[in-house]
Amino acid sequence: MMAVAHITLLHLLALILWIHPTLGEEIDQTKRVLLHANDDIAAAVQLLTTQNNQLTAAVNHLTTQVNQQSTDIASLQSMIGSSSKDGGAVYVRWGRTTCPTNGTDLVYTGYTAGNSYNQGGAAEYLCLTSEPIWSVYDDTAQRYSSKVYGTEYEFELYTNGGAQFFGKNLFNHDAPCAVCHTSRRTTIMIPGRNQCYPGWTKEYSGYLVSTLSGYSGYSSPSNYACLDSDAEFESADYEDKDGKLMYLVESICGSLRCPPYVNYRELTCVVCSK
Repeated sequence: MMAVAHITLLHLLALILWIHPTLGEEIDQTKRVLLHANDDIAAAVQLLTTQNNQLTAAVNHLTTQVNQQSTDIASLQSMIGSSSKDGGAVYVRWGRTTCPTNGTDLVYTGYTAGNSYNQGGAAEYLCLTSEPIWSVYDDTAQRYSSKVYGTEYEFELYTNGGAQFFGKNLFNHDAPCAVCHTSRRTTIMIPGRNQCYPGWTKEYSGYLVSTLSGYSGYSSPSNYACLDSDAEFESADYEDKDGKLMYLVESICGSLRCPPYVNYRELTCVVCSK
């Protein structure tokens, strides 16, 4: 019986090998895997560690690039903002030698000037710089030329030369001016009020001035200007030499609606920026 069983077992083994001829090789391979399992696992761990380090380095590099791009964008936005700020707007502060301290810078100080009150010609008030630079010139008086004169305050008919409006006697004094640059983009002079509308920044306020109306001999036209309510004057200049003149402007009822305006009332003004 044992012989038969032995033969049967051998036949069974042969049958298995015949059905699966590579079984022996797989058994040997399994043995080798089991024998070398620790070495393979260590190698796999080392490979994963290396790949993880490479991935971390790549992420760090990408993060650095993103941060640099963010810095570049912020710098560009700052440049755009600075450019917008540097654009700003320019206006003349009549009667003053300084500019408001509200984000506004002084460009230059000068002298209020223009055409003589009794001559035809240019109408505008000018803010002539106090630091002229000459080019080619001829100091001979020319018969045919336009002329420019300094400007005097002409408030002689008011008590103490306009002190009730400006806090000081300005009669016959010469008017200075200042050209101011505000960081805000636009400016406007509003005649008839001394406060800005909501959303605007007040640069300065004062009284509306121009040339004299309704008298013969005052043939020079003039624009309107906003004279600062704290007007200054040139020192040691109290001489009646005329030239371009400044008079307070009154409202006249009729075609001008009253109210809200009042007959013969001096008009205020304000310069606003936004």
